[in-house]
Amino acid sequence: YDTLATRVRELAFLTKGVKITIEDKREGKERKNEYCYEGGIKSYVEHLNRSREVVHEEPVYIEGSKDGITVEVALQYNDSYTSNIYSFANNIHTYEGGTHEAGFKTGLTRVINDYARRNGVFKESDPNLSGEDVREGLTAIISIKHPDPQFEGQTKTKLGNSEARTITDALFSEAL
Repeated sequence: YDTLATRVRELAFLTKGVKITIEDKREGKERKNEYCYEGGIKSYVEHLNRSREVVHEEPVYIEGSKDGITVEVALQYNDSYTSNIYSFANNIHTYEGGTHEAGFKTGLTRVINDYARRNGVFKESDPNLSGEDVREGLTAIISIKHPDPQFEGQTKTKLGNSEARTITDALFSEAL
């Protein structure tokens, strides 16, 4: 039950506004849970950060479409030293990431470095921040809807579409 309930909750986060109910009718183990998250992946980020001290109150949320591909990103920084990045392609958890996650990471690093340069945070001679530096304390969800996803390997845990990287990077960068 717990494994199914976790997956059902994940699907409810990924499908904003949809109510999903799961019920265990086994004798002696009866229970029922309903999941509905109007905030979608933004609520997912808040859920993941619930026991952490967040740096900014509201998660950043970006959504956009291009060439039939829809990209949603929600992110929020917290006081931890690690990053928690979860990526999905057509509601399939891509545990190994893939091109959409790579596009997000590239876009985030570039946007933060560009902002720092434009606003005098860095001196001319200062090096750019690395991707690891930019992602420290980050919780993020990347969800892409693709009409023809190409997964690598048998387990479908890594997205391989090259256009997913370009579109995710572009939509994320433009929005910020």
